[in-house]
Amino acid sequence: MMEILQYPFFQRALIASILLGFSLPLIGVFVVTRRLSFFSEAVAHSAFTGLAISALLMTPAMPTVIAFAVLVTLAIVFTLHRTEIPTDTVLGVYLALCAGSGILLLGMLQGYQPGLFQFLFGDILALAWQDVWLVVVMCAGSALAMLLMWNALLRVSVHREMALAMGTSVARVDLLFLLLLAVMVTLSLKLIGIVLVTAMLLLPAAAARNLARSFRGMAILACVIGGVSSVLGLYASYWFGTASGAAIVLTAAIVFVLSLVLRRAT
Repeated sequence: MMEILQYPFFQRALIASILLGFSLPLIGVFVVTRRLSFFSEAVAHSAFTGLAISALLMTPAMPTVIAFAVLVTLAIVFTLHRTEIPTDTVLGVYLALCAGSGILLLGMLQGYQPGLFQFLFGDILALAWQDVWLVVVMCAGSALAMLLMWNALLRVSVHREMALAMGTSVARVDLLFLLLLAVMVTLSLKLIGIVLVTAMLLLPAAAARNLARSFRGMAILACVIGGVSSVLGLYASYWFGTASGAAIVLTAAIVFVLSLVLRRAT
């Protein structure tokens, strides 16, 4: 078990997976509480278009994808404030628009594009040290942002009208949180892929909600579950020779199932 730690590629993967395992569930507790899982899915699928634009313009993939995700987030927030259409319908419209546009643009590309598949399915074992440093900076930044917004986010999540009465700028809190969520989701795409990023964001938080008796306890437990699932999933992918991202998410899914059993037992 310890001999694999001698390899630099596994060291890089372990550091990145632990950091994301802690930071994504910290955001995920508010995603679960505020029922925003569809938003994270829509932003993740916007990467199709971001990747296609990056390939067509020959720009760096990650900055282009993040920039496009931010634009999509701003467009979603603007639309929500300009229409009476339900939130899930607006998100569905943008998800379909981004996915359709991305597939159309990807069809215009010539030849095999290996970088696209790395984003679609994730390859945490292929990370370079500069990728790990990017993860360190982004996760530290997201943790700091969450701490600064914690009280305001909690008020808005529990009771929006009361938060407004207390002088909280609900619209600004919503925008900042959604932008943070969009950046973290797109950052994670290269690690665990479009299909799996939303599951990693939600599963630890959902499992923690089954077990915790307070919101603070839910947040702490979600981070622990995410970190432990990342480590165990990474080792499981090594033992069984399978995809690392899928193994991490499946490990978190097993924890979620166990939380259901424990909740029922208590």
